[in-house]
Amino acid sequence: MVLYKKDFLLGKGVSFSSYIKAVEKKRFPNYYLRIEKIPSTTNYHATMVFTLRNWEWSLRGSFIDGVLLKDCTIQHSEGEKHFTIQASARTANLFFASSMVICAIFLFVFGLIMMATNNSVSLNDISILTIVIIFMLVPSTSIYLQDKNFLDRVGSLGTEIEKN
Repeated sequence: MVLYKKDFLLGKGVSFSSYIKAVEKKRFPNYYLRIEKIPSTTNYHATMVFTLRNWEWSLRGSFIDGVLLKDCTIQHSEGEKHFTIQASARTANLFFASSMVICAIFLFVFGLIMMATNNSVSLNDISILTIVIIFMLVPSTSIYLQDKNFLDRVGSLGTEIEKN
């Protein structure tokens, strides 16, 4: 399942191969991007690796390799001045993230039903339920946004090469 897909422009006078070489040489904080050419195509397969030590005790600990958007494809159309980056999650990570979101939705619906049917719902009950829902949504949302921002930086490198 593709969770990220975005088109990026190549800078003026920048070829797709020079962009790929620049991405391979670029060092990103907290991430490493392993790039391999897909045989018989102009596309590349990229694998995101989170490089910070001791991540297993953070929000990333519940995800395999600490990354939600693990597998990426960088596609270039011949003759075009843009390329597309799309990323998907591994099945186990996608299962964990989606199960947390589904559980949060069920808790929200349960809270609504509880408020509609019970006249003595206290603010304390609603507050606890809200805090639990937030704690269920924070890991998946936070890691998705961090991985998405990283892929945005990788894609915008195509126009930054021109500036340098």
